[in-house]
Parts: sequence; C-alpha cells; structure tokens
Amino acid sequence: MRRTDSSDLEVFLRCTDPSQLHDWASDGYRSSDEYLFWSRKVCGLACLQSLLHGWTNVRLSMGELLAQSLDWGCYVMEPSEKVQGLLYKPFMAWVGSQFGFDCKLVERTPIEISSRDIRPGQAMIASVSPEIRDPRTCEPRRGGHLVLVYAADDGLVRFHNPSGYSHNSDSTSLPMSVFDRFHANRGILIGRGSW
Repeated sequence: MRRTDSSDLEVFLRCTDPSQLHDWASDGYRSSDEYLFWSRKVCGLACLQSLLHGWTNVRLSMGELLAQSLDWGCYVMEPSEKVQGLLYKPFMAWVGSQFGFDCKLVERTPIEISSRDIRPGQAMIASVSPEIRDPRTCEPRRGGHLVLVYAADDGLVRFHNPSGYSHNSDSTSLPMSVFDRFHANRGILIGRGSW
C-alpha cells in the first residue's frame, strides 16, 4: 500500500508475505492465493455484505458470497484470468432472488439526481474511481471501484468504502461536488422495499 501521511510524504508499507495481512480462512477463502486474487475485485460484494448485516440476519462469508455470485454470472473469468465484473444485471437478479432486495439500475445519472432515492431502507452501490480514497486527487478517472452510499443530505454524500484507509473506510462523507468528480454516473439502487 502507498499512502500519504499528514505531512504529504509518501509512506510505503511493506510485508514480505501479503497473505499475512488478513485472516483469509475466516473470510471463507480456500487459500491465501484465492484471497490475494479476489480481494481487490470484490468491493461490490463487500457492499452487499454490509447491507446483509444491516438489513437482515443473513451472515455469509466473503468466500460464500463470491461462490454464489460466480454461480449467478456476476463475474466472468476470461481465459487470460482477467475478471469481468461486477456485472450489474446478473448481480441484481441474484440479490433479488436470493435476498429479496429490490434493485434498480442507474446509468448516465449524476449523483445529485440518483441520490434522491437514498433514504432509510434504500442505498446505492455506486461506481467510483478507487482514487476516491484521496479526495485531493486531481482529474481522477471515473469508475473501476464500488462504494456503498447510504445517505445524501445537506450537500454531503455519506458512504462506506471497502478499500478506504483505516480513517475513511467504515463511514466517510464528501461534498456532493467532490464525490461527483469520482462518480461514473452509474450504479445500483438497492432497497428492502419496492421503489
């Protein structure tokens, strides 16, 4: 990981065995290699896991969620071992069928508009740049990472970031105009009830 401390100096954190950074077995992975391969690709499943913990009594490990999502075609493994996904339509079919969530696809819609549907019992898995971890990033790309937006009020977007640093992963907020710079104008609105 490379991060910047409060003095803006780059600090490099290294570990000779990255699999030792996380207890992969408790997350339901079959091996450290499986964990290392998938851990950077399951941000959408981390968002789903948060919703399951907040809205239901369902407790599935990341490995179990990954296995189900693969069965439903939410990720497609190419022969080159590159992964396509999270694919929204299979994901929406899966979480609707398996967990009873209502889903609505959001495309080409700025956060200012799509966030109007976010309220208690409704959230959005939003496509953003992974660079959102550092809001000072100039000219970020859009998309490539998913975060769970659980509120948008008073000009702020409040969200959980599965790949945030320790100080901004669990729950953080950004002004809507800043969040918009990273947002790809797409995502999935998810609710416990109908839209």
